[in-house]
Amino acid sequence: MPAEPATDRDRGSFRDLLVAIWNYAGDGVIGTLTIVALAAVLESVGLVLLIPVAETIFAGDTGAPSGVTAWLSARMEGLGLTSVIEQLAGMGVVFTVLVALRAVVLLRRDILLMELSQGFVDRIRLDFFALLAHADWPVIKRYRKAELLNTMTTNVARLGQVMRFLTSGVVMLVLAIAYLASAFVVSVELGLALIVLTAAGGLVAAVWARRSHGLGRTLNLANRGVMHETTTFLDGMKAAKAARAEDELSRRFAASIVETRRISVDFVMQQGRLRNAIQFIASVAALAVLLLGYGAIGLDGGELVLMAAIVLRLAPNLVSTLTGIQSLAHALPAFEAIRATEDELRRAQTAATVGEDTTANTFAAPTEPLRAENVRVDVANEAGETVTLVRAEALSFAPGTLVHVGGPSGAGKSTLVELLAGLHLPAAGTVSRGNLALNAATRAAWQSRVSFAPQEPFLFDATVRENLLWPNLSADDARMWQVLEQAAADDIVRRLPAGLDEPLLDGGARLSGGERQRLCLARALLRPADLVILDEATSAMDAELERRIVGRLKEEIGSRVVLLVSHSLNAVAHADQRITVSEGVAQIA
Repeated sequence: MPAEPATDRDRGSFRDLLVAIWNYAGDGVIGTLTIVALAAVLESVGLVLLIPVAETIFAGDTGAPSGVTAWLSARMEGLGLTSVIEQLAGMGVVFTVLVALRAVVLLRRDILLMELSQGFVDRIRLDFFALLAHADWPVIKRYRKAELLNTMTTNVARLGQVMRFLTSGVVMLVLAIAYLASAFVVSVELGLALIVLTAAGGLVAAVWARRSHGLGRTLNLANRGVMHETTTFLDGMKAAKAARAEDELSRRFAASIVETRRISVDFVMQQGRLRNAIQFIASVAALAVLLLGYGAIGLDGGELVLMAAIVLRLAPNLVSTLTGIQSLAHALPAFEAIRATEDELRRAQTAATVGEDTTANTFAAPTEPLRAENVRVDVANEAGETVTLVRAEALSFAPGTLVHVGGPSGAGKSTLVELLAGLHLPAAGTVSRGNLALNAATRAAWQSRVSFAPQEPFLFDATVRENLLWPNLSADDARMWQVLEQAAADDIVRRLPAGLDEPLLDGGARLSGGERQRLCLARALLRPADLVILDEATSAMDAELERRIVGRLKEEIGSRVVLLVSHSLNAVAHADQRITVSEGVAQIA
C-alpha cells in the first residue's frame, strides 16, 4: 500500500524523507531491513555463544553447566561430544559457520543499503532535473543560475550524506537492539540498566539535534552564497584579468567561504563535545555494570565475559548512533531546500502540460502570416506583483519575411521573441498562425515548428554531427553541409581533423565565440521550422561576416519567417520589416 504523501507542513521533514524513500523503494525497504536485522541477529548469537565457550573452559571436566551452556552441552552430548575438547571443537565449528554466514549476510546488507541510498539520491536528482526541464521558461528565469546549481550539486551531495547517515544509523540501531537483547540473556537487571542508559543518551542526542538542524539550515544559506560567488568568479574571470583585478575577485570569493567554514567548525566542535560526553558516560556505566554484575548479581566468569563484550561493543555503537543523529539533523536541511525549490517550481508553473490540441497535425502549411494582436507578457516579481515585460498591439509577419528586431538593452526584445517562440504565453491577446493560436494546450504543436538560436552558444561534449542533430533530428551529410554553408561554418568543420565526426570537447572550448555561434546557427537552420528566431545569435561575429550570413539567409528564406534580434544595424539592409522595442512596447518601425 503506498505511503501517505507528505503535507506542505511535512515537506522536507524527516517524515517526508521516510515517505519519499518508501515511495521510491516500496517493499524493497522491508527486504533490506530484514537483511539488516538478520545480520544483527547473527552478531547477537555469536556473542551469546561466548557464554558456553567461557564456562566450558572455566569449569573444566567437573563443572556443572547451566542456562545456555547446559542446553548446548546436552545437544552436543546427544551427538557424542562428551569431553571438553570435543565440545569446544563443536562450538568452534558453530562459530565458523556463523562467521561464514555473517560474512555473506553483511555483504548482501551493504550492497542493498548502497543500492537504496544511491538509487534514492539519483531519483531525487533526476526528478529535480525533469521538473526544472519541463518548467515554463518564465519560471526558470526567476531563478539565479547559482541558486539552481546549488540545489543540483551541493544540496544533492548533502542529501547523499543524509542517506549515508540514515542507513548507517539503521544498522547501528538494529545492532544496539541485538546487543541489548544479548544482555537480557545474561541478566534481566543489567539489560534494563543498559536500556535506561541508552534511552538517556538518545534523549540527550535528540535535544542536541535541534541545534545541529539549525546549523544545517544556516549552512544551506552560506552554501548558496558560495555558489553565487563561484559563478560570479568564473563569469568575471576574463574581465578581472583584463583589468588586473584578480586579487579583488579572489578576495570576494574568499570572503564568501568564511561563513561556511565557521559553521562547519561549529558543528565539528558540537559533535566532538557530544562524542566525548557519551564516551565518558559509557565508560563509567560499563564499569558500574560489570561491578554490579559481579558484586550484586553474582555473575560467573562466562557471563561476565559476555557482559564485557556487550558493553565494549555497545558503547562505541551508541557513540556512532548518537553522533550520527546529529549528522543526520545537520544534513537534513539540504533535503528541505530541495523540496522547497521543487514546491516553488510547481507553484509557479503554469498549465503548460495540459493535453495537447488536435490541431497539432494541421500546422504544416506556413501559408498564413504570423500574427500577434493586443498581446502582453506578464510575470510575477519577487514580491508577487504582476509586471508587464512587453506588449504589442498589432504585428504581422508574412511567410518569406526577414524581420529585424531592434531596440535598447532591457527594452523587451528577447521577451517579445520568446513569446513568439512559445516560451511565454500571452497574458492577453492572441499569437496565431492560420488556424493555430498559441496557448497552453497548443504550445507543443506551436514549438514543433520553431527553431531558436540564443545569444549564448551551447555545444555538448559530442561530435559536430551529434551537435547538429541535437536533440532528435535526422539528416544526411549533404543536408548538414548545406546548412553549415548557410551559416558560414563549413570552413570551420573542414579544418577539423575528423570533420563532422570531430569531438567538440568542453563545449567547443577550442573554438572562438563566433565559431560556436555559427555552429549553433547551422543547427537552428537544420531544424524543419517555419519560424526561425536568432536572438543576438550573430553578436560575436564581425560586421562583414554578419552581413554575409544574413544575406544568405535572405536568399534561402523560402516560406519561413526569420526574426533577427540584434543591436547591430549591419544586417538591416537585408530586412523586409523592422520592429522596434522601446520601454516594453513593440511596434512596426
